[in-house]
Amino acid sequence: MESKPLLTIGEEQLSWGQGLRYLQASGKLQSFVTEIVRQYVIEKEMQSREDINVSPAVIQQAMIDFRLQRKLEDQQKFQEWLEQNRINYNALESQIENSFKLKRLKDSVTAEKIEAYFNERKAGLDYVILSRIVVEDKELADALRRKILEEGGRFEDLAKEYSVTNDKNFNGIMGAVSLSSLPEDLRNSVNTANPGDILGPFQTNKFWSLFRLEQLQGASLDNPEIRKKLDGELFERWVSEKLQDNKITLHVND
Repeated sequence: MESKPLLTIGEEQLSWGQGLRYLQASGKLQSFVTEIVRQYVIEKEMQSREDINVSPAVIQQAMIDFRLQRKLEDQQKFQEWLEQNRINYNALESQIENSFKLKRLKDSVTAEKIEAYFNERKAGLDYVILSRIVVEDKELADALRRKILEEGGRFEDLAKEYSVTNDKNFNGIMGAVSLSSLPEDLRNSVNTANPGDILGPFQTNKFWSLFRLEQLQGASLDNPEIRKKLDGELFERWVSEKLQDNKITLHVND
């Protein structure tokens, strides 16, 4: 039985085999295949799990909400939208159902592991906000530290006057930085400091830096963004493990 073409370019039909060979030549075949197998694994898991099924009433309400959010209450406008997006009602309904099932699947996969995983990743999730003054001379760095601590010099003014980095234009503020990304000596000082403390000077290559701790923000699972990030990482780890359990044969030249 002759397979249908992948697509038509002008008047010429492109077969699946030719399409795969193009992807192979461009170096994108691996990611293409991985995504196909990923979706296969997820779909098979959702089909086998009765505990993540969604009631018709929930799906219908979600469909109503979908149309209201996009101002598609009018049936004709809704039909035009479906045609423009090359999808029919049943396919859209199936997408909505699958989004619910995928959310429930993710929750079931990550629920018992999220706390331990958070503790494992916490050091990389804590972040700190620092200001800095960067100079080329240690004696100058020491002098600036004394000027701040003993003479009441303003860190912001000294950063603008002496610092050689671009953040001097923003009073020396570096912005939020992952605590784990800091050099060990600076990280240790931050961990025992209070907001407003002057740290250093520390040497980095040929430069010497003074830092002021503005804020140390510890990560928490109560933060929705952090929970979402970790849920996603755990789920992708689970998918990767499932992928390894499947033998995959690619028929590029068929």
